Amino acid sequence: MQIEGFGPFRERQDVDLDALAPSGVFVIAGRTGAGKSSILDAVCFALYGTVPRYDGVDRRLRSDYCGPDDPTQVTLEFSTGSDRWRISRSPDYERPKRRGTGMTIVAADALLERLEPDADGGEHWVGYAAGPRDVGHAIDEVVGLSHQQFLQVILLAQNRFSQFLLAGNVDRQRVLRTLFGTQIYEDYEKRLDERRRESEREQERDAGHLQRLQSDAEALAREAGWHVSDETIDLERVAARAGYDLQTRADAVERADAALAAAEAAHTRVRQLREQQQQRNVARERMAAIETESASLAPDRATLERARAAEPLRAVIEEAGRAHADVEATGAIEAAALADAAAGVDTALPVDELFAVAQALTGDIARWQDAENAERQLATDRADLTRATAQAEAVRAVLAVTRDALTRAEHERGRLGDEIEKLSVAAAGLEAARADSEDLAVRLVAAREAEAAAVELAAASADRLEASRAVEEAVAAWGQLMRRRLAGFAAELADGLTDDDPCPVCGSLDHPEPAPSNHDPVTDAVLAAAEEDRDRALAADRESAARHTAVTARVDAARARARGSVEDLHVRQRESQSRLELAERATEALDRARSLRGELEAREHDLRAELDAAAARLAELDTARTVLDGRITEAEEAVATARGAFPSVHARIADAEARRRTAQRLAEARRAHELALEREHDADRKLAADVSVSSFPDAPSACAALLTPIQLEDLSSRLSDHDAAKRIAKERLLELELQLADAPEDLADTDASLRDATLARERWQHAVAELAAVRERVTRFGDLRLAIETQGREGEQRREQHQILVRLADTLAGRAPNTMRMTLETFVLAAELEEIVAAANLRLADMSDGRYRLEHTDALARRGAASGLGLHVHDAYTGRTRPPQSLSGGETFLASLALALGLAEVVTSRAGGIRLDTLFIDEGFGSLDAETLELALRTLDDLRSGGRTIGVISHVEAMKEQLPIGILVEATPYGSSVTTEAAPSLL
Repeated sequence: MQIEGFGPFRERQDVDLDALAPSGVFVIAGRTGAGKSSILDAVCFALYGTVPRYDGVDRRLRSDYCGPDDPTQVTLEFSTGSDRWRISRSPDYERPKRRGTGMTIVAADALLERLEPDADGGEHWVGYAAGPRDVGHAIDEVVGLSHQQFLQVILLAQNRFSQFLLAGNVDRQRVLRTLFGTQIYEDYEKRLDERRRESEREQERDAGHLQRLQSDAEALAREAGWHVSDETIDLERVAARAGYDLQTRADAVERADAALAAAEAAHTRVRQLREQQQQRNVARERMAAIETESASLAPDRATLERARAAEPLRAVIEEAGRAHADVEATGAIEAAALADAAAGVDTALPVDELFAVAQALTGDIARWQDAENAERQLATDRADLTRATAQAEAVRAVLAVTRDALTRAEHERGRLGDEIEKLSVAAAGLEAARADSEDLAVRLVAAREAEAAAVELAAASADRLEASRAVEEAVAAWGQLMRRRLAGFAAELADGLTDDDPCPVCGSLDHPEPAPSNHDPVTDAVLAAAEEDRDRALAADRESAARHTAVTARVDAARARARGSVEDLHVRQRESQSRLELAERATEALDRARSLRGELEAREHDLRAELDAAAARLAELDTARTVLDGRITEAEEAVATARGAFPSVHARIADAEARRRTAQRLAEARRAHELALEREHDADRKLAADVSVSSFPDAPSACAALLTPIQLEDLSSRLSDHDAAKRIAKERLLELELQLADAPEDLADTDASLRDATLARERWQHAVAELAAVRERVTRFGDLRLAIETQGREGEQRREQHQILVRLADTLAGRAPNTMRMTLETFVLAAELEEIVAAANLRLADMSDGRYRLEHTDALARRGAASGLGLHVHDAYTGRTRPPQSLSGGETFLASLALALGLAEVVTSRAGGIRLDTLFIDEGFGSLDAETLELALRTLDDLRSGGRTIGVISHVEAMKEQLPIGILVEATPYGSSVTTEAAPSLL
């Protein structure tokens, strides 16, 4: 274990508990306040982050000796089973801020690691958990003990021995609950008691619900008139009355329904008669209107007959009309063509010759179109030739400039090559100059340190001389006092002699010549003060010697690193710095020259590429100019031939196109007019022939009689509809006259029958409403009756379950009928306590030489207090039991120690069989006499024999004499220190 900045320990303290294992039992010794208990505090803090001594008070875990930058940490290595663990933990504490004023909080931290093998056959630490929270959860799993269990099993802390022995039932139950985790039984009691209270509330709800159902049923029966007495309602009798009432209402509805049907049938017959009379009157009026309309349709019938007679002539009439229209249209087209005729066309030519002229012009236009295309391209080719010529001249100028720039770049690159060779020689010594400068800087710092340390060494030498002188004086003073003390022993013995008492030296009862008394005796206090002065002087001398040695070592080391004085090193450093600056400037110039040469080489490459590109472009332009010259010459010859006397080929083609269109249009119009005249003649001849065999005197009469298809259809439909309506009206009137042959002419009266039917319906609705109301009340009563019977059955079952639940809850909670007043948790803990007492009595019997034995009692406490976890002490000398509070201090310690060891064994077995081989006991042995102390040590020796390592904190000298001092804690003005002394095995 390593402790640093914790409690009284400022510097890191290493405590090797494995080295103490062979001795079995060891003592943690030291003066009061040195920090013995703080070692156990560190163990508990490392594992659980808390210290038992600080429960309920302000925790001051950080050492008061620590400076602002000193760490506070405890590191503990331990083993559980086959695993080796290491835990490091530091608390939160305040320290001054590094910037500004005030304090800041350093947060608590924790780390848990496990030792695991690696691939090389060695071992290394692997992180398992980090942070106080996660480490706290992991420790509970790894160790298998909670904090309270650890304090009862492994670390028996100061002032906690007798707490468990002397505790009352409630306090003892609280401790045992923590150790054995029986909170679940108390939780079960609470949940069961809550179920009991919920069951009571459910019983109250059941009773209230049943009472409400009965009240609703009684109110419903009284409202319906089924129950009129003040006695408790009889559900069976009320149900019978309700059934009779329902049947009575149903019979009334049936009678009302029959009367309603008869009244409605009579009203229907009267209403139908009136409707037939009304329909007859309407049919008579309709027939009269149709007869009147028939007289007005006579002209329309004559028009329809003429139109139907002219319908066979419709085709030849329409054909003649179309022929006349075509003659007029083609004549107009021919006149328009003559009016728009172009110059140069003979319009008097016949049709065939006009078509021949148009055909000839079409051939000429096709030949001239190629020349027209060449004429349009000629301007573009001339512009391209001019542009190509200008571009060729520009490329030739670029070639000249590029060749000149390439020549200059080659010359500059040659010059830079010579300069780079010179600069390379100057920059070659840069690394050597830099290394020499850095070495001189380090040596100069070491030389300054040597000078400063030399001054400190002189002061340390003076302090060393003064400390040696003080040691000599303190030792001499102590020696003189010791000699005086020894010389005065005889006088002290003489002062203590009395008559008839034997001399402690010779045993004589006579004292004839006692040694004379010393007027300036040396007392123990004076001698102790001299010893303290001597020890302080020796400590100061050791500290001074250590400081002198350290300063001397620093001076020698600094001079060895410097290898020269400050002045010499300054001069050499300036010279080295000058060489370094020259080399650095040369290096920078060399880098710039190389960079510039690289740029020139790249520039030369680019210029050569530009030369090649320009030459290729010039050749391309020359080829294009040659091609354009040839194409322009050919185009000029073709255009001159095709143009003729016109200003351009395009103008000649436009003139020919206009003449071609005129000849073509005129020929087509003239031929169409001739054909139209022939068709007109044929149509007129055929129309005259068809009219001659018809009923019409001539063609115009037949044309006048024709109607359009729509007009003919409309007129025919109108006359047909009128004839159909007249026939239907006559048939309907005849039917109604036959049906009403015996009926009066006046309309039948329906008001009386309607009143009879309405009255019958009102009576039926009233009967139906009364039946629905009775049926609804009967249904509600049936539901209430069923609910009352169901609630009664289920309520009885729940009452039985409630009684069982109440008895079980009261028994587990320690209430009647539980005569022992023990709760379920107390009952379980009582069984654990019996095992603890049995294990403790094995130790207590040996330590008390068979006199005392602990007994568990479950007797009832007074005034109804909780019971079941009581402890008594049986005294074999008196044969009676008594409370543990009656034991003396030493007896209480023995009983508490035995009980703690028994508790440790039982808790360990309950914690999954975990075995922890270390036990710490803090104080308590000072209250024992020598014989009882011997018995207690023998008990500890038995524990050691079982394989445990036991550490004991005690001031009892007998224990220090019989047990080895394994850990020695010493207090100093700078914080306590720990020395681990590996003792030989006592086995």
